[in-house]
Amino acid sequence: MRRLVSAGVVAVASIALATPALTSTAAATPGTADVSTAAVAAKVKANKFKIKKSADGVQPGISKLVLTAKGLKGSGKVKFKIDGAAGTVYKKKAKVKKGKAKLLVPALGTGQYKVKASFKGRKGKTKFEVYDSNLTLNTTTVVCDRSGSQYSTRVSGSVKYKGGPATSGYVDVYQNGNAAGGSSSPYLLGFASVNSATGTFDFGTGFCSRIINGGTGSALRSGLPNGAYVFQAYYTKDAGYDDYFSSNFINVTVQD
Repeated sequence: MRRLVSAGVVAVASIALATPALTSTAAATPGTADVSTAAVAAKVKANKFKIKKSADGVQPGISKLVLTAKGLKGSGKVKFKIDGAAGTVYKKKAKVKKGKAKLLVPALGTGQYKVKASFKGRKGKTKFEVYDSNLTLNTTTVVCDRSGSQYSTRVSGSVKYKGGPATSGYVDVYQNGNAAGGSSSPYLLGFASVNSATGTFDFGTGFCSRIINGGTGSALRSGLPNGAYVFQAYYTKDAGYDDYFSSNFINVTVQD
């Protein structure tokens, strides 16, 4: 080294060209930058928690989607906030149990929704969709006349499923909308198949006939006496009844 120094300026210049300059502490100490980046990433990760969805989306008017905040430490409540296109639509706190907090999303209209949650300085987020689905009826007011003249009253309609006409499935009708149990419900009046080509359905003249003479469910098997009743139609894409949504209520009057 002494010999290079004594050689003069030209020798020094040659060394400078041959040896890359150490321009930073990170370059001088291999691995330091990587450790720093990893530390920042770990800190960011520590300030977040995951939210698991029971499904990516849900049908409109149905409270079925469950959000689960996971990896929580300590006791307390998680603050959930759901935002839609028009702003915040729902806020609620959920208690932490065994490191988790669950929220049952209320029935919401069609659209895209974002979820934000917070717990002791930590945050979580996710999103879900309420599908563009709809069950439309030709009427929501029906008079069933025992004389038979109103047996010709037709209850029909159409089904939009996730943005387009339904290509399969059934439309079931239940008294008071009591659909629990699906086809095993004692309040099932009957069902109509959906036309795969048009997405439409038609109960024909059987709607009032079933109300007066007896429906499918045990509670309706003997028919209903004169009076005012409420029914509701539900669409299900198959017999499994794991994906469904409902219509508006149908007001029915039974008379002589």
